[in-house]
Amino acid sequence: VRRHSHRRRNVFIAEYAGPIAVFPLALKAAGAPLDQTATYLWTLHFGKRLLETLFVHSFSKSTMPLSNLFKNCGYYWGAAGLVAWDVGRVTRPADPVFVALWAVAEGLNYYTHAHLASLRADGSREARVPTAWPFRYVCSPNYSFEILSWVFFTCATKSPAAAAFAALGALQMSLWSRGKLKRYTRKFAGDEAFTATHALVPGVF
Repeated sequence: VRRHSHRRRNVFIAEYAGPIAVFPLALKAAGAPLDQTATYLWTLHFGKRLLETLFVHSFSKSTMPLSNLFKNCGYYWGAAGLVAWDVGRVTRPADPVFVALWAVAEGLNYYTHAHLASLRADGSREARVPTAWPFRYVCSPNYSFEILSWVFFTCATKSPAAAAFAALGALQMSLWSRGKLKRYTRKFAGDEAFTATHALVPGVF
């Protein structure tokens, strides 16, 4: 049976470009103002993801099943519509403290992505031990900071829909990170550079 596949980078571009367009459209459909903190944070987050896909990330596999295009786009685009609707239906003043914490988490997430990309600067697709400081404590700090950014987004916007989106994302990333920790523990056994003993939260998980 032949499985249809699609270029991995193109799937991610569709995943991340869609929410940037859907969010303001959903707000407009709900009759809510576009000029609000949630719009800016949402757009900046997915704009960052889109730029990273284009200019930072390198992928160990160049393709993925075509079904992932519809599944992933449905998830992210649907989330954009739901969160925008929830944000738009009730006016909730954004908390500037959580907006600032969101920005810090986003910056640290980019830092980990840039470090991972540097490990493949020579074009290699072979997994190497990440050595930047967050990776000394957990195997997937990029996921840790991603989850934190959505927690802070939720706290800043006070949106139950954003909380649900953050919880689903955290669940999925916890599964990915646990699997990655197991693979890395086997692959880099005996390598002194690999010191992470937990997946996402130092000393906890």
